[in-house]
Parts: sequence; structure tokens; C-alpha cells
Amino acid sequence: MPSLKNVKPVSDIVSNNKNNQVPDTDPFMPDIAGSLSDFFSNSPLREFSDNLLRSVPGLPPVVQTIHLLGVAVIVGSMVFLCLRILGLAADRQDPYEMAQRLFPWFFSAIPVMFISGAVFFLARPQRYIYNPIFTIKTVAFLLTIIASFWLWKYRSELKANTIRLSTKLLAAVVMTGWVITALAGRWIAYSDYIFWPE
Repeated sequence: MPSLKNVKPVSDIVSNNKNNQVPDTDPFMPDIAGSLSDFFSNSPLREFSDNLLRSVPGLPPVVQTIHLLGVAVIVGSMVFLCLRILGLAADRQDPYEMAQRLFPWFFSAIPVMFISGAVFFLARPQRYIYNPIFTIKTVAFLLTIIASFWLWKYRSELKANTIRLSTKLLAAVVMTGWVITALAGRWIAYSDYIFWPE
């Protein structure tokens, strides 16, 4: 297994890929990252997103703030609900009624977070595709979305006087998944300090 010391930092990869070039890969292995990079880099949406962020004054921090607010709504609502299911918070609140109140916020924030995040991704796809932290965030996000919808599907079980162990385990998975997603999102810009320390 190659040492991480021999791997180029994300910043170097991005700077070396201005002409849609990708790092050398094993000829016997499919270059998934390179294929995705070429696909998104040559997409009309990349030029549109890049021009949008560059031409509209103050737009990047506004979009970033909207993205963070979406993350806050999702993490806040789901983590709070999961803490109640696990019996760690809001013991006087009915868990089923909490789910009925909080899940609409969750469903509303998902497209907000996705669209606002997609603007930055499409503007500079190579910056994210070659970033290991982004891969962690994407995998955690997709798995946690599935787990969250699974919790919504079986929310009627929260009406029981005693919440089943399987439901509590699912709540623990959902809560952990959203925390990992949020942390990974903040660490994307600092992956050099994790994988390529000087």
C-alpha cells in the first residue's frame, strides 16, 4: 500500500488539473475519480456555476450561509429527535409527536442543503472529487439519508410505551451519521492537515 507521504495534496491536484488533467492511475484499475472529474468539468453546469459565483457580488458567502443553515436544521432536528428516542433528552415530550413536528423541517432542509452544496461542487468539481474528506461526507450523507427515511417510515412504533431496541439502534445510527456528515463538511477545506501533514 503506498504511503500517504507520496500522495499529492488536494490543493496541488486541483492546481494541476486546470486543463482537465487527472493524476496518473493504475492502468488495470478503472479511474472512477478521473471519469467523474471529466464528466463534471465538461458539463455546462460547471461553467454556469463558476460564472454565477464569480459574477454575482457576495454570492459565495450567501450560498455558503444558506448551506450551513440547511445543515443546522437537519442536524438539529434529527439529533434532537434521536436523543429523545434514546431517552437522553426531552423525556416529557412524546417521541411520535416530536417526529411529526420535526420531520417536515428535515424534508424541507434536504433540498436546500443539496442545491446550495451542488453550486460549489459544480463550480470546482476536482477540488471535491479528489478530496478524501468529501468522499467520507458523501458516503455518510447517503447512508444517513436512507436511515433517516427508514426511521420516518417506522415512526408509528414511537407511539409504544416502550421503544424497541431496534428503533433505538436506528436512532443512534441516524444521529451518528448526521454528526459525521456535518463534521466532514467542515473538514473538507482542511484535509491537507489530516492526510498530508508537513
